[in-house]
Amino acid sequence: MRHDGKTLLILGATAYSINVVETARNMGIRTIVVDPVKNNAAKKHADAYYDVDTKDIDTLYEIALKEKIDGVFTGYSDVNLFSARALCDKLNLPFYATYEQLKKTTDKLLFKEMCRKYGVGTVPQYEEADLQNIPYPIIIKPADSYGSKGISVCYSYEETPEAVKKAREYSKTEQIIIEKYMGGYDVVNIDYVMQDGKILLSNFGDRYVNTAQKGLSPLTAAGVYPSKYLPKYLEKTNANVQRMFYEEGMHNGTVFIQSFFDGEEFYFFEMGYRTGGGQGSIPLKVICDLDYVEYLINYALCGKMSEKDLSLCANPTYDKRSCALVVILRSGVIGKIEGLAEIAAMPENINITQFYQEGEEVKQTVIGNLGQSLCRMHFVADSWEELKKAVQKANATLKVTSTTGENMIVPGGFDGEALC
Repeated sequence: MRHDGKTLLILGATAYSINVVETARNMGIRTIVVDPVKNNAAKKHADAYYDVDTKDIDTLYEIALKEKIDGVFTGYSDVNLFSARALCDKLNLPFYATYEQLKKTTDKLLFKEMCRKYGVGTVPQYEEADLQNIPYPIIIKPADSYGSKGISVCYSYEETPEAVKKAREYSKTEQIIIEKYMGGYDVVNIDYVMQDGKILLSNFGDRYVNTAQKGLSPLTAAGVYPSKYLPKYLEKTNANVQRMFYEEGMHNGTVFIQSFFDGEEFYFFEMGYRTGGGQGSIPLKVICDLDYVEYLINYALCGKMSEKDLSLCANPTYDKRSCALVVILRSGVIGKIEGLAEIAAMPENINITQFYQEGEEVKQTVIGNLGQSLCRMHFVADSWEELKKAVQKANATLKVTSTTGENMIVPGGFDGEALC
């Protein structure tokens, strides 16, 4: 769907938003990016930008009037969702999610409550008062944070005071969640796309994590699609999830979910009513012509996801094989990045989203969350064997050294051996 001559305001200008800007441009749309971080990545690609705090609704409103914007887009993190909702209300523009829906899908306690209501499994939870008597290890995290921030894994009661303090510091409401640590269980990534009340399962993959950083939340090392557990999910859980979203009024938009799987049951632990950081629509665009970003841009401009019936292309059982490979860095100043150009030239590589450049610092404050990521690389192949070779070639090609000459890549990343 083209929108020639329309102007889109994009909240957030990290490297993730580059794809949004490029997608909009291909649809004939002028883009305005707003973000408080000067020189943030997407600002170099947009038609115009403003260095403005995205929580400052009054200033955003003034910018919207000045630039004659026709729609507001945000994605890839929870931080701008409520600002986008508030600004659309002020401008009388469409937004796919209500305030109540955003609350239920960004607050982990409300999310767990919603899941239980519809018979959808969640991770076993404990009370803070019982910390001395519960089985360890456990995970302690903020109820309303994102990007793996403020999360700690505790192997004994003695570790919990610091973990509780850390989780509260990252929570806007100072609420925390204490759960069974599900280390050793498989993790799956689940995507849905909604169109006029049709709740469509669009992607289902296996998530592999890097566990090299003891005491910290395991970070994503790779997402591999499609998952070997898809038939079990369709049998056990999909119908309840579709009913949950439909009855909660989530009739348009996109959802990502992360879940543990113990061989029989699925235990949801994270979701977002937005595009996910895994950038699932990038490989899906190549595989089955399904593009979440395009549909959310459409909705922002005209209140409609697409002119085509998305159920005709939303198919998690597709024949291609794909992998989103994440490279995690140690703290330090990046001296040299080698190999990205060679990886980009590989026939299996369809995208590299790069978060750090040479000369930039990976600060100690981001260790343990997604701020450690150098890049996310997407590969698509016809077979598991071809995908495995591509992943292993990429791992062998990429080199990242600090200004002091040390290897900055955290060990324990995805080696591709599971692709068979």
